[in-house]
Amino acid sequence: MKIKFNWGLGIASVYILFLIGSLVMAVIFMSQDVSLETTDYYAKGIVYQEQIDKMNRTKSLPEQLEIIASDGVLLFSFPKIFRHNEIDGTIHFYRPSNSSKDFTIAIAPDTARVQSIGTTNLEKGLWKIKIDWDADGNLYFNEKIVMIN
Repeated sequence: MKIKFNWGLGIASVYILFLIGSLVMAVIFMSQDVSLETTDYYAKGIVYQEQIDKMNRTKSLPEQLEIIASDGVLLFSFPKIFRHNEIDGTIHFYRPSNSSKDFTIAIAPDTARVQSIGTTNLEKGLWKIKIDWDADGNLYFNEKIVMIN
């Protein structure tokens, strides 16, 4: 038996291919990870004005916090206008590609107001470092993107 190609068969095959393609794309799209950057984004949005105030206060400092990435270590050099024992806060390492790699370290500068953190245990690639610190009763915030090699 010979199958003859006609318009009815052509239209039916186009519809069937379209349906199969749509189902395949739906399965692919449904299997993608669509996790949010943060789970409590609404609460963070409400308190963002405090964050803006911290950033403005940080920009008005005569000397800024320096973050230096050198061989196997990150150096955080805090402003010399503060004493080392009055600097407190946290350093949050944020990995945009994988939130399970995020971690936080407490700020503990030495007498020269420098804190060093080794990068040998960090996964290579892009990291966003957020420093939420206070000194002399005022809150400050710095943020820097660092590439770990």
